[in-house]
Amino acid sequence: MKKFYLFLGLVLVYSFLAIAMNHKIHKEKLTGRWNVMVVGAPSGYQEYIVDIKENKGEHKMDVIFVDSDYKIPNLALTSNEEKLTGSLNVDNEKVDITIWEEKGVVQGTAASPSIGVLPIEFTRANK
Repeated sequence: MKKFYLFLGLVLVYSFLAIAMNHKIHKEKLTGRWNVMVVGAPSGYQEYIVDIKENKGEHKMDVIFVDSDYKIPNLALTSNEEKLTGSLNVDNEKVDITIWEEKGVVQGTAASPSIGVLPIEFTRANK
């Protein structure tokens, strides 16, 4: 019986380590340069390029507005339950951004009081 409990304990430890390693892998998949489309946003606010960087566990993102070449550098992102979250001001309105990776696909949402919650589509950008 002791061998069974030892075996069960080792399986649990291995499972927790696998989950922790998987968590890190997901975050690494989010970093890099992305073409972004905010589905349903008003004209001029749909296309962006984002560059997500990670340094010593801290994530930051550069946001480039495609239609105007306006850039928001070093937007701080918070890491929370396998998601990155942050907020930025667009035309004096706070927009909350959430980004995550699920089944190999990077996904996200943009939320603001005037437009509600809109899905964000990510495609890997060429450098």
